Amino acid sequence: MKIVILGAGAWGSALAINAARSADAGMPQHQVTLWARDSALIASMQAERANPRYLPGVALPENLLLQGGEAALAQALHGQDLIILATPVSAARSMLHQLRHVGVPVAWLSKGFEASSGLMVHEIRAQVAQNLKVGILSGPSFAL
Repeated sequence: MKIVILGAGAWGSALAINAARSADAGMPQHQVTLWARDSALIASMQAERANPRYLPGVALPENLLLQGGEAALAQALHGQDLIILATPVSAARSMLHQLRHVGVPVAWLSKGFEASSGLMVHEIRAQVAQNLKVGILSGPSFAL
């Protein structure tokens, strides 16, 4: 399965690392891409094969692909089987708007409310991307 995770914070990075290591757990190997809006963060992660800002001391698997910057978003989305939105709720509206026409499932990790509207992500999705195939993946409060 080809999976792209949008958002290279602690939770998105931890999920990307684990998905990229799927073969180590006896599961089928996934092709995993981790995308971040901040291209400088991605450049640092590529050089260090780690995300010291959010997951210090955790190595990135060699097979984990990294892409960054707004210009690389379309390329990161191309040909994927699953899109995981791992951005803060504050970025969910703009990201869902950009994803509104994708034909593959989109799952988000964000918890909480949008500060400006008081809406949760599923309510934002109903406003800006009604036709998306969606799901929610919940997990720990802290990625470490």
